[in-house]
Amino acid sequence: MKKILASVLAISLGLIAGSALALDTSEPILCASLDVFECVDGRGCEEVLPEDVDAPTFLWVNVEGKEIRASVEGDGSRIDHIEEVEDRLVLQGVEDGRDDVNDGTGWTISIEKKTGRMVGTAAASQAAIVIFGACTEV
Repeated sequence: MKKILASVLAISLGLIAGSALALDTSEPILCASLDVFECVDGRGCEEVLPEDVDAPTFLWVNVEGKEIRASVEGDGSRIDHIEEVEDRLVLQGVEDGRDDVNDGTGWTISIEKKTGRMVGTAAASQAAIVIFGACTEV
């Protein structure tokens, strides 16, 4: 689950791209988390630091290569589905997690191409992580 949360939620992230130009995703982009929430069934959501839920502060997103990474050289997660919806780029994937733990996770990252603003979610058994952030060209 750490790999998913790190990949997705770091996901989920970015430096605010204040330009009115559309975000160019033909090259890798860098996202940073600004606000992170941990949500647990029956307990609601609580704002946390990225490291509290093993989410990276920064995320490298390679749309063309269908991969997200928590670091430039670290292991990445495969982007299984890419869709453009109303000027948003929606990326989705699934992580099986560790063999000895029930920690499989599905994740989604939505990036607004005009502003670079991002929302990332990772849903596991009875819990979710939500990250609000922003992305920019590297």
